[in-house]
Amino acid sequence: MAHVNQNKARLVTRVRRLRGQLDALERALDGDADCMDVLTQAAAIRGASQGLMVELLGDHLRQHVVNEEDASVRDTEADQVLQLVKRYLG
Repeated sequence: MAHVNQNKARLVTRVRRLRGQLDALERALDGDADCMDVLTQAAAIRGASQGLMVELLGDHLRQHVVNEEDASVRDTEADQVLQLVKRYLG
């Protein structure tokens, strides 16, 4: 996946942010954190995870679907993305 390598620094930054949020949630659970603080951190993790997925998916769509010249390959790629979205949302 060439697009992952092209955007590696940006993607790694997102992953590190997500890891930091997960670590903060773990510390909150280990400590005496307020329930609302824990819930807020869990919501932030979900948002960060979704942001990463949107960025990866957008890059993939542009690279392997929109810019694909071969119609049969484009259709196959589009079908694979649709299956992925179904798993992600399911």
